Amino acid sequence: MAHCTKCQTEWTFKDKLRTVKNLDGSAKCPYCGEKQYISLKTKRQGSMLSMIIILAIFIPVFFDILLMVHILIGAASIIAVLILQVAIIQLSGKEEFPE
Repeated sequence: MAHCTKCQTEWTFKDKLRTVKNLDGSAKCPYCGEKQYISLKTKRQGSMLSMIIILAIFIPVFFDILLMVHILIGAASIIAVLILQVAIIQLSGKEEFPE
C-alpha cells in the first residue's frame, strides 16, 4: 500500500488516483501536505501492465471473434490495467529517474 514518506499515513485509492491524474506523477499528501512522487519501481511495473492492453487488443485478431466482443475485451483490459496501476502505487519523497 502507498504510505506517505513523511507522515507514514496510508493513502486511500482516491488519494492515489489523484497522483496518477497529474502528468508529472506527483501529488501533495492530503494529511501532511508534503509533495509525494510515484516511485520508479511502480513506474516500471505500470509499463509492464500496459502490455496486457496490447495483448488483449491483438490476440483476439487471430481468433474468429465478433467485433463487439473484441471491443469489449479491449475496453475491459484498459479499465482493469488502470485500476491495477492505481492499486500498485508506491510513493517516494523525491522524483526518481532510471540510471
